[in-house]
Amino acid sequence: MKKILVVEDNVDLNLFLVKRLESSGFAVDSVEHGYAVLSYLKTGAVPDAVVLDLMLPGRSGLELLDTLISHWADTKIFIFSAHAEHEERRMLKRYNLSGYFCKSEGMDNLIEAIKIALAE
Repeated sequence: MKKILVVEDNVDLNLFLVKRLESSGFAVDSVEHGYAVLSYLKTGAVPDAVVLDLMLPGRSGLELLDTLISHWADTKIFIFSAHAEHEERRMLKRYNLSGYFCKSEGMDNLIEAIKIALAE
């Protein structure tokens, strides 16, 4: 079973996303702030994908990207953010992310993209 780490500080959205991913057949871990991601790294667990919010307490998703990529080079990273700014998306292209999805558009496209990426 493929494992996904959800990094989302909105408790209700985090829970809903976890439930949707689990109902899609994934094992899911979740954390609610940037420092919790660093603690998760210390566990030695390696998720197949990360769903990362950009605006997090502690350390932002932007601050965490280099760390995640250096520890989990083969892990697919999907941004799930309330920010739809094109400048931000352009800046993130250097990270070779698996996807960038706006929360306002819902999570169906995000989940479908995760399914496709992890089926490869």
